[in-house]
Amino acid sequence: MTDQNTGMAGRRAGCRTVKGSVRGTPDRGYAAAVWPILLAVAVMGAGCGGEEAVPAAEIRPVRYTRAFVAGSDRTRTFAGVARAASEQDLAFRVAGTVTAVEVDVGSGVRRGQVLARLDSGDLELRRQQAEAGLAQARAQGRNAQASYERVVALYESGNASMSDLDAARASYESGNASEASAATALRLAEQQVVYTRLLAPVDGSVSRVLADVNEAVGAGQTVVVVIDAGGSPEVQVTVPEAFIGGMRSGRPAEVVFAALAGGAVGATVTEVGTAATGAGGFPVTVRLDEGVDAARVRPGMAAEVTFSIEGRPGAAGVLVPPEAVGQDQRGRFVWVLAAPDTGNVATAERRTVETGSLTPEGLEILEGVSDGELVATAGLRTLVSGQQVRLLGTR
Repeated sequence: MTDQNTGMAGRRAGCRTVKGSVRGTPDRGYAAAVWPILLAVAVMGAGCGGEEAVPAAEIRPVRYTRAFVAGSDRTRTFAGVARAASEQDLAFRVAGTVTAVEVDVGSGVRRGQVLARLDSGDLELRRQQAEAGLAQARAQGRNAQASYERVVALYESGNASMSDLDAARASYESGNASEASAATALRLAEQQVVYTRLLAPVDGSVSRVLADVNEAVGAGQTVVVVIDAGGSPEVQVTVPEAFIGGMRSGRPAEVVFAALAGGAVGATVTEVGTAATGAGGFPVTVRLDEGVDAARVRPGMAAEVTFSIEGRPGAAGVLVPPEAVGQDQRGRFVWVLAAPDTGNVATAERRTVETGSLTPEGLEILEGVSDGELVATAGLRTLVSGQQVRLLGTR
């Protein structure tokens, strides 16, 4: 009974303490209302101890192009792939089984060096058979010659007729022809044996090896690919039809290889395609100028080639690609990219434009864009005025 009274007294004391700290407020209602507020204040108080980190604005990449006056020369950059100036696919001229491959990919080779060999056993037997045929033809030829000489002597003494002389002469000439044919067959058989060795036609390096030992290959099947060391590397690009009319052989170009340091290298347009390869693109080939370290440029390297494209005489107006012009409720617009003097970060600015006619070179802008200004060509609806963007590449 005493313990129960003590416990009840303690509980009353605790209640009085709470009531004293919160005057006239009911115990349970007050606790339910105040404790969430105190907890929120404590959390906010903890956050007030330091400044919140503001995330840095993301600088998104944007593709762009440069507006130009129709009819004027301008520059355009297109992606391409490096290739060897002279890449030769080498194959055996006879069929057989590969017995040896003397080179690996990347090996340097000299003209006349053996690259691979075929099993020459069967061809060697044919050569021996041709040798025996030549020996037989020569013996028959000597016999025919001796018979002809005897008949000539008999005919001169009146002991042989004209028909005997004609027959002897025919046999003699036939023997000579047989001997010549056998000699030719021997030379062919000897060449077949020589063809079992694959020789390098030029100084260069091996770019591919397409056969293994014990593999049966056919005549004309590529076995080794050799790059001629004497030629300058080339880069092939696909140029849209809108610009192919301004391409000319002999015009200068600049090439930048992403995998190589050192900046742009000089090049010259050597080939301009006359037929499209697909999707309205035409192949154009440029060759790196002499003096460029060709050993560093390897076939298959990605490159960007900048061309100087001739304008069309008599044309006028500022042109941009059609995809650079957007349209919404406020009308047609472009995003002009104001670039700093250095670096590749620009500021986007929306401009309302008045468009003209669509030409093979681009969409005519009558008002809103000046010659040489940079305009975005992708993601027009996601840009906002004043946004910082990173210039990714031209169209």
